[in-house]
Amino acid sequence: MALALGGCRVPGEGSAAAPVCAEPGVSVDAVRLGLLYPDTGNSASLFLPFRAGVDARLGVANAAGGVHGRQVRYAWRDDTSSPTGNDAAARTLVRDDRVFGVLESSSVASGSAAYLHAVGAPVVGPALEAVWTHNDNMFSYSNLVSDGPSVTVWGDFVAERGGHRAVIAQSGFSATSVAMADKLEASLRAAGIPVVGRVDATGPIDVAGIGRRVLDSTADVLVGTVTGAAFGQVVVGARVARANLKVILSPVSYDQRLLRLFGPALAGLYTFVDYQPFEVNTAAHQRFLAAMRTYAPQISPPAQQSALAGWISTDLFLHGLAAAGPCPSRAAVIRLLRATKGYDADGLLPAPIDFSSAAGKVNRCYTFLQVNADAKGFDLIRPAPRCGSEISQ
Repeated sequence: MALALGGCRVPGEGSAAAPVCAEPGVSVDAVRLGLLYPDTGNSASLFLPFRAGVDARLGVANAAGGVHGRQVRYAWRDDTSSPTGNDAAARTLVRDDRVFGVLESSSVASGSAAYLHAVGAPVVGPALEAVWTHNDNMFSYSNLVSDGPSVTVWGDFVAERGGHRAVIAQSGFSATSVAMADKLEASLRAAGIPVVGRVDATGPIDVAGIGRRVLDSTADVLVGTVTGAAFGQVVVGARVARANLKVILSPVSYDQRLLRLFGPALAGLYTFVDYQPFEVNTAAHQRFLAAMRTYAPQISPPAQQSALAGWISTDLFLHGLAAAGPCPSRAAVIRLLRATKGYDADGLLPAPIDFSSAAGKVNRCYTFLQVNADAKGFDLIRPAPRCGSEISQ
């Protein structure tokens, strides 16, 4: 069941003529998916490269003959960065565009989750809300938020780096930001690191003011669960205030564009990812980058987190679609994806995922990186990856 990327075919790619099937979105020569993400609204800039990653993975698959003789295409809709917009867009994809399933990257996927579950549509994408762990039709290789327990890996890393007291920068207007802050706080506390406060980093940010609040907290650890641009402003404020920080950690700062924007202020910052970073430079990374240059040349640089999320999410959907056979059904794709064990996106993930047992759980394994001294790139922190255990509640 393992799915090869790039130069290798998905099982079923390049097959002979496909049969006639009655399932929505499946024609003799094509399978039509839905692509749901924020093209407008306050989250748009974070998710635009996701579509490029989808284009790259489908470009490779279709050039190899598609899946079971069918080209895989998509209709896309903008969820406007709002739950109501997300729900409306999903309903349009299903009712008007008659898609087979949905590729989704959004911080408001909860808006349409109940509807997509009710119609039995498979949904694949990066999980930014606990709702991804509630529904058996939703699949993600990336799960940082759930209703279940946190994991020890983040707290252990901070403790190893000499941290003693933490302050967390979050956005009170984002349920995802707050939920992620809760998970990180639980991990820090399990490692014996108290969280002495939280500061709100909802824009527009008073850089000097938030820097003073970080200083006044007396924390030597600063953790952020806001966008990379927002956290960069928090770090700048803390630097200007001369806060005595030993560890600065963010899950969303692995981005060369942030280094160009904030420069030396980010030197020494730690970040972590739940995939193999580009510094590892595997053959799978090289195939991804080559596909981006061919099928999504508008994205520069191509080595972006959101683009890789689109590639891996599409790859996972193709895995289920191929396994479902020449006449796929939504129910079969959901059943077969849920039974998948050992999925690692051809080595792009830090550890294989067993979807039969991972439902409702936060990922345990991550790769940590540090912004180098001249803030021109990222250095890999060994060992990589690092894995933790669930924290007893």
